[in-house]
Amino acid sequence: MVRTFFGLDTTGYPCIKMTNDADDPRTTPDSERWKFRYNSKFSIQANFADMELCNVISRPGLNDSAVYNYHPAGSNSGNYQRCEGSGSGLSEWFYRNSAFPTLRYNVPLFDWKTKKGGGSNRYNQQMVAWADSGAYYRGQGGYYAVGNWAQVGWVQGFTGTVSQYGSMAFGALTRLYANDTIDGFNKFLSRDKRLNVWNLPGNSDPIDEAPPLPPNGSRIIQVSPNFVGASKPGYDVRTATVRELAFSNNRLPVKVIKAADIALPAGVSFYETGIALPDMVALDVHFYTGSVIHYPSSPVDLDFGAEYWFDGTKIYFDATQAMRARFYLYLEDNSAPTGGSFMVFRQFIENGVKVTQFLRPGAANPPSWADIIIDSRWPQVQILKEGYFDVAEGNDLMVDIPFDGTGMFPMVKYITTHGGGSYQTLGFTVSGTWNAMYRLPFVKRLKYIYGGNQYHAGESTYCELTANNVRFHTFRGNVGDYYNRGDSPGNWRTSGAYPPIGIRYYIFGIPA
Repeated sequence: MVRTFFGLDTTGYPCIKMTNDADDPRTTPDSERWKFRYNSKFSIQANFADMELCNVISRPGLNDSAVYNYHPAGSNSGNYQRCEGSGSGLSEWFYRNSAFPTLRYNVPLFDWKTKKGGGSNRYNQQMVAWADSGAYYRGQGGYYAVGNWAQVGWVQGFTGTVSQYGSMAFGALTRLYANDTIDGFNKFLSRDKRLNVWNLPGNSDPIDEAPPLPPNGSRIIQVSPNFVGASKPGYDVRTATVRELAFSNNRLPVKVIKAADIALPAGVSFYETGIALPDMVALDVHFYTGSVIHYPSSPVDLDFGAEYWFDGTKIYFDATQAMRARFYLYLEDNSAPTGGSFMVFRQFIENGVKVTQFLRPGAANPPSWADIIIDSRWPQVQILKEGYFDVAEGNDLMVDIPFDGTGMFPMVKYITTHGGGSYQTLGFTVSGTWNAMYRLPFVKRLKYIYGGNQYHAGESTYCELTANNVRFHTFRGNVGDYYNRGDSPGNWRTSGAYPPIGIRYYIFGIPA
């Protein structure tokens, strides 16, 4: 049973808190973070700016000529929010920051969640595959890379190779393939992706959240026909800016509708959520064995991980071997509020357990996903530690980030910062040039060791997550590939890497 409190806690702060039945939300110290399902006093409140579906290919035929579509209607290469360049069976999609009206950062924390090619419903980007350029002699070269390697990142100072793409001060881009059959050269093609954009910085910029102030008599909670919200300690909710709000009907906390740490057998298994899962859900998952989690994947075991997919009320996994999965399942619904006269405070019994909800004003009965602001079944995502560090040159350099994970299921997310590039810098085509790029992390392990000690390519990064520490491993300065060239066998060569120069990290936590 979850206990809900709103009013003055024992420190004299007005607030909204939810704890499990054993703990009094009014008297439990804020420092005992693991006891709170929700606490409006926490200074950093994580939320999504958007979860964007990207699956439109306007010119799917191999012989289709190019077309350029701009959104919103009537916009052009100079002022679009979204742009699709489509032809010959593929589409390139460009998203300027203006596509996300509530986004507060130039470079956000983000994810591309990509479905497997061939029209599959499975997500496979945490799997590992050998990248074959086609230039190797009898397969002697290449690297084993996690699927994130095949994703473009967030860009800064981007100029398209054709005038129709224009330029972007900041934005994201990706490619979709109508012919996305998986083969030996293409393991991570996709025609169906989701872009998850967090309202958290993905570069070295500080988090723009107001610090709590001492109690000063300010009104913290407000309910009206058009607004429901709570501000952070010391800020008047009636005049609070977005950085001073804990939540409102315009600033919804992240919905973690399910979270667990479960054992997976080898092969196919499922986890029953008990919820009819809508299409716009996203899974953050760590696959691991033992007491140490390697993220984004194992740096040694190249046949480790699981594909996953959603069907009805279940999350299915297809694991390469027995392992564990720690996951958060997020839901984002950007649809308009429903019409009705439901009160903002709702309680009901589900399977013998009382559920408490805060709703948008005027929600229907029952409310939609988009109407729910806070739900006692869904724990708040807490940020246990965050920061940025520069990546120095060196083979397997380590950086430790200690944190307090008492009573928590911690998970790590991070973005790697890279310098300028163009066209084939990533090892695949990107239609433009850029001054900086911010990428999802991936392991990139060389098939053949270079120089006796370079097992990883220069782009490779991973971390080891334990209950109270994250250890990052980086390889800046290593080669990008080491191979025996097919047109001149015996002549082994190297190619350069596109290494990270910095890492922005977040350690999330919810009560275990």
